[in-house]
Amino acid sequence: MKRNDYYPKLVPERPEWHSNLAAKLQTYGAALGLTTAQINAAVADNRYLAYGLGDWIGNVREFAPACTAALVKLSTGTGGEAFAFTPYNAPALPTLPVGITEVLPGALDRTFKLVKTIKSLSGYTEDIGVDLGIVGEEDTVEHNRPEFTLKTETGDGCHCVKVRYKKFGHYAVAVYSKRGTGGWELLGISKDTPFEDERPLLVPGQPEIREYKLRFWDAGQENGDWTDVASATVSP
Repeated sequence: MKRNDYYPKLVPERPEWHSNLAAKLQTYGAALGLTTAQINAAVADNRYLAYGLGDWIGNVREFAPACTAALVKLSTGTGGEAFAFTPYNAPALPTLPVGITEVLPGALDRTFKLVKTIKSLSGYTEDIGVDLGIVGEEDTVEHNRPEFTLKTETGDGCHCVKVRYKKFGHYAVAVYSKRGTGGWELLGISKDTPFEDERPLLVPGQPEIREYKLRFWDAGQENGDWTDVASATVSP
């Protein structure tokens, strides 16, 4: 069964994810084979991430209207008392593990690398992964067609369109395109996103509109429904 990404797409859900990982690493870390230093560093990273994405940024956003009001008062207010800027009181920082005194930049990148390491350890099981929050929920949606986006890139003589797609567990996708007065043509079978359309312009120096549609490709043949048609304008 295919699974969704484990890291929450919604920012408000991320503080809880980081807090859970920090807590559960202290439970499973040694059994997985992680060193005390690895566990403590990861706990510190994730406590700071939970704090920054939760209490800290929430406090900053609540403080912003007070700052705006203070500036209005400074600019056009009345009264005989001296103006004072509104002080900002940040929430208390989280407690770091013993021996850890600071958290360096790159905490989320380090966390993603640690997750890959954990999944390669001999003591790792999917049940542990679910409890740590590093295994996504099962994707129960039936996908009858790929999903894709387009991005144009020019430079060094290339008039390219990058087709980034999701194939939802299928082996590959068939990429079709149409431009000018021509019909639909198969550009290629792609199993590694993105697919790059590097065809030269039909008329050198003249912009053109390229249309695209995709289908799944498995066991030597196309299958599933066509995607909706999307277009991109390619300029010299």
